[in-house]
Amino acid sequence: MEEGVQEKPKLLFRLLEGAFMAQFHVIKALSYILPPSVLCLIPKAMGIAFFYARPGMRRRLLQRITEAMPEISDPRELGRLGREVCVGVFMPLFDIFILARHGDRYMRELRLEGMDLLEEAEARGKGIIFTGAHTGAIGIIHAVMARLGKPYTPIAFNPKDTELPRYVETLEFCSGILGCDVEEPVFFVGEDIIPKVKEHLKAGKRIGLTFDIGGSGIVDFFGRPAALATGVAHFAYDSGAPVVLFSLRRGKGPFDNCLNVSGVVTCDPAADRRSEVSRVMQEVVKCGEEIIREIPGQWMSWFGLWSFWQGARDIMEGKAKQRG
Repeated sequence: MEEGVQEKPKLLFRLLEGAFMAQFHVIKALSYILPPSVLCLIPKAMGIAFFYARPGMRRRLLQRITEAMPEISDPRELGRLGREVCVGVFMPLFDIFILARHGDRYMRELRLEGMDLLEEAEARGKGIIFTGAHTGAIGIIHAVMARLGKPYTPIAFNPKDTELPRYVETLEFCSGILGCDVEEPVFFVGEDIIPKVKEHLKAGKRIGLTFDIGGSGIVDFFGRPAALATGVAHFAYDSGAPVVLFSLRRGKGPFDNCLNVSGVVTCDPAADRRSEVSRVMQEVVKCGEEIIREIPGQWMSWFGLWSFWQGARDIMEGKAKQRG
C-alpha cells in the first residue's frame, strides 16, 4: 500500500513535467511568431484562469496577503494583487523568450536605479553577494546583470534534486545561455559549494542567491517570526563581502522594466558570529520586505509565507520543550 502511495506522486510529477515541457516548446515557437505585446497576453490569461479556477487556493492566497499587509483591505485591490501574483507564476518562462528574441531592445529600454550603491559596494574589493526575493523577472536577472557588465554566479538547486528535473534543467540551460559568468555559470546546492563560494568571493567576484527560502534562521518577516535560510549572512561573515539587495521589476509592458539596487548591508567578521549573522539577516530581510511591499503583486513566494511562519513556530516550540 505504501509503495502505491509513493508511486502516485511520481506519476503525477512525470505527467506535470510532460505538460510543462510541451508548454515550453509551444511558447518557444510562438515567440518567433507573435510580437512581445501579444505574447505577454498568454501568461496573463493563464494566471487569471488559474486564480479563478482554484477557489480554495484563491482564498488562502488573499488571506496570506491580508495577514501580511492588513492595510490592504479593499476587496478589489486584494483581488487585483491576487491575480498579479498568479500571473507572475507563469511569467518567468516568457521573460526568457522575450530576452532571447528581443535582447537589444530589452536592454536599451531597461531603466537602472541605485547603481551608485553597487559601485560603492564594489569599491570595497571584497566581492559582491547579490540577494533579493523571488520578485519580478527573477529568472533572467542574472542574464541582465551579465549584459550590464556585472556577471555573477547564482546559487541554484540542482535539477536532479527537484521534482521536475528535465524541465528545471531546460529552464536553467536556456536562461544560462542568455548571459552568465562564463568562468563559473552556477553553483549547485549540495555539491560542496561553501569552499567554492568562499574562494569565489575572495577573488573579488560576485555570487547571487535569494533569501526567501525556508531554513532554520528565525527572522522577523511581515510582522511575525519566520524560518529562513541564513546562507547569505554566513557568506557575508566568512568573506567580508557586502550584501547588495536588488530586483528586476516589471512594468506595464514587455519592455517597461527596471533594475533596482535598493540597499547594501555590510558585515563585521570580527564580531561574534551568531549575533552578526542574526543582525545581517534582519537587515537583509527588512530591506527585502520593503521591496516586496513596493511590488507585492510580483512576489511569487506568497504561497510559501505561511510555511515560513509555521517553521519558526515549530523551531521555537522545539527549543522551548528542550528547555523544559
